[in-house]
Amino acid sequence: MFDVFRELKTHISTSGATQARVSSLLLFTSKMCMLITLLACVLVTAKNYIGENIRCITGFEKQEHKAIETYCFIASTFTMVDLNTDVSAHPGVGPIRVPPMAGEQAEDGEKRVHAYYQWVPMVLVLQAVIYYFPMWLWKRIDRGFFETIVCHLDKVHIGDVSNNIQSSVQFFASSFSTHRSYAVSFLLCECAAFAISIGNLFFTNTFLGGEFFKFGPAALKYLNSNATDPNNPLNEIFPKIAKCTWHKFGASGTIQTHDSMCVLPLNIVNEKTYIFLWVVYIFTAIVCGVLLLLHLMLFVFPGMRNAYLIYLVRKHETKVNLQYLLPKCNYGDWFLLHYFRSNMVYFHEWVALARAEVQK
Repeated sequence: MFDVFRELKTHISTSGATQARVSSLLLFTSKMCMLITLLACVLVTAKNYIGENIRCITGFEKQEHKAIETYCFIASTFTMVDLNTDVSAHPGVGPIRVPPMAGEQAEDGEKRVHAYYQWVPMVLVLQAVIYYFPMWLWKRIDRGFFETIVCHLDKVHIGDVSNNIQSSVQFFASSFSTHRSYAVSFLLCECAAFAISIGNLFFTNTFLGGEFFKFGPAALKYLNSNATDPNNPLNEIFPKIAKCTWHKFGASGTIQTHDSMCVLPLNIVNEKTYIFLWVVYIFTAIVCGVLLLLHLMLFVFPGMRNAYLIYLVRKHETKVNLQYLLPKCNYGDWFLLHYFRSNMVYFHEWVALARAEVQK
């Protein structure tokens, strides 16, 4: 099973040197959603699970049969809407022309064309790239700035680190109250991540023909039911058996119509994948929304963010030093202090020296 993800694993490293960086749970949630989307893309393209994309009963043989199968996959299949179960061999598979009522003419029934499953892998890649955009944008804005001003204090040093602490503190004191735009840029990246998580829900819903929002709850109910159950909503979006019409010229030039029934093995994987993605996308949007609301409250209310940072610190002496520093800080300064605390090994020594520097 894990051989399927071997190619993706080569692009993901879980080892190596860490570095001081500005990040948040919101962006981490977005990143995890991106990775899950990429894994879903790998899964839906794994032929060792689904075999051929399509298999059709055509009534032809050899090359002509293969040509019809290829055509049906390219031109898309369809199912019939509101088809009488008495005349359907499978859900949505039956005669195109509806039998007439008394005194009425026969008419073609309503079709539901299923073409989007051909685009699933490419759409999943596009969604993963869009999820990565806020993280890429923040890297372009930061450009190693935070790692530089930390002065390697994110690692334990055997020797003396007073010079590193002094350099970092001097920069902070000399650039006091000038980092607001830096902090706001990060907040805007988080806003972009939340907007993408919401927009992705509507994009996926549009891609699946407006069925995605109701697909999740209904699909979870019927997940373990019979695949041929006519009431199973999974068959409406990702049918396992569908129809295809092939037109060709006869011996005298008359256009002949041939009806084919096609089995779509890839939709077995597609439906399970989108049930999981429904849960992931909803969860991502909720988590991003809640975290963004909290971060906006910290941005708007100085007293709340100062109290929050003091609460995070454990040493009493450091709490006292922060109580002196924080009232003098704007949002940008608070932002740096917050991420210094989470990245610096020598944060307590840094804060003590920063207070002394600001008091000068």
